[in-house]
Amino acid sequence: MTPEQRAAADALIAARLKHYAVSDPDKIRGGAVFAAHCAICHAMEGKGALTGPQLDGIGNRGVARLMEDVLDPGRNVDSHFRLHVITMRDGAVLAGLERGEAGQSLIVVDAAGQEHRLAKGEIQSNEETGLSLMPGAFGEVIPEADFFHLIAWLEGHRS
Repeated sequence: MTPEQRAAADALIAARLKHYAVSDPDKIRGGAVFAAHCAICHAMEGKGALTGPQLDGIGNRGVARLMEDVLDPGRNVDSHFRLHVITMRDGAVLAGLERGEAGQSLIVVDAAGQEHRLAKGEIQSNEETGLSLMPGAFGEVIPEADFFHLIAWLEGHRS
């Protein structure tokens, strides 16, 4: 991320924190926002997918960290969830998360949650990017009011 991109992300997080403090979010609507935008990759309370991290207890992080995690997902990426770009010998390219190995295959999950088994002998390169598979566009994709509903719902899930 360039210094300009980092500054823009910081400014967006600061603005959302300020507006959130005077908002009146609806946690029930936040659950619907989670189902629509997050459950494709994240599970909570046994519902959703496990492409990304499982989120039970996520509310313990607090509002500021939740906003940071959603609005700038590449900032604090656990090594298990770093995006890999894999180029095959035939020129095909796949981006996803490594999930393990099975015999002579590397198991990779893409952003749609689809599992791919790649023959290790056919892999030309496998580069860990340090980035998250989670898109960084949720600041634009999710309207601010819905974003606040989501944050309130996530904050309510503490362990």
